[in-house]
Amino acid sequence: MKKLIIDVDTGVDDAMALLHCIGQSKAGTEVLAITCVNGNVGLDRVLRNTLRTLQYADKSNIPVYRGAVKPLIPWKTEGATHFHGNDGLGDAKWDTPDDISLIQSEHAVHALIRLVKEHPGEITLVTLAPLTNIALALQLDETFSSNLKEVMIMGGNIEGKGNVSLSAEFNFHVDPEAAAIVLQDLKCPVTMVTWETCIHSTISEEDYEKLLLIQTPRAEFFRKISDNRQHLISSKKKLNPGFRSCDWFAAMVLFDESLCLEYISAHASVELQGRFTRGQMVVDWLGRWSDMPNVKIAMRLDRARLLTTMRDFLSQE
Repeated sequence: MKKLIIDVDTGVDDAMALLHCIGQSKAGTEVLAITCVNGNVGLDRVLRNTLRTLQYADKSNIPVYRGAVKPLIPWKTEGATHFHGNDGLGDAKWDTPDDISLIQSEHAVHALIRLVKEHPGEITLVTLAPLTNIALALQLDETFSSNLKEVMIMGGNIEGKGNVSLSAEFNFHVDPEAAAIVLQDLKCPVTMVTWETCIHSTISEEDYEKLLLIQTPRAEFFRKISDNRQHLISSKKKLNPGFRSCDWFAAMVLFDESLCLEYISAHASVELQGRFTRGQMVVDWLGRWSDMPNVKIAMRLDRARLLTTMRDFLSQE
């Protein structure tokens, strides 16, 4: 049984992670809310993409909240339209318009605080985006962290391999101060699926192509938002060939911890000043700063079982 709040900057991988979480309802999972933040694309587009995903899943009753429109300290950052498309969902064509009237009037940060207070010790917070909303909730309510059951973070990195700068992962790079606040102030159990963990779990192009052949409504949505993938990445040097869906990987691990072959507990923080390393997560592997771990890092995922889980999920009607 899980009660979830999912914080997103909905692009292609967020959308699949949302569908995966929603798809666990038969096992007792309840998605209480989805909070949105600027990230892969601008906030207005994130909201529309989230509503589109819920509409496709026939779950438009899940409340969607408008969150932070920019980082805590705005600085020059880029979105991820080069990967997700100009609209964030692969520039797919849709038969029906977005219904933005479904967006809640309450701000996402206030909704986070309220819902966590209403369900103390029950909510799993899943963060698939820059951590601005979460940092603001921590700053506004000192009980926010203690009232959470656990947090799953897709973000950060452990080997200094950047996917948006030389050494930083996208979600942390967009708002480094927010990431630093979250790692410093969260006191509940925190599990992380990092960028390099996802790199090492990459699915081959051959297996990815087989996923696209599955004939179900879920697979059709996946195919639709992934259709432009090769075109979008063709102009980029493919340092890490193959298919990976970081947010989807994190969602799968959330519901099946055994998909991770190795966890390491450690103390992590975020570099805020470095010319080349701003936004990089720094892990105290040797315990020099602190002997009190603040995160549990998923180090190695079972690639074969990830693929099986993806195939099984897409094959369900």
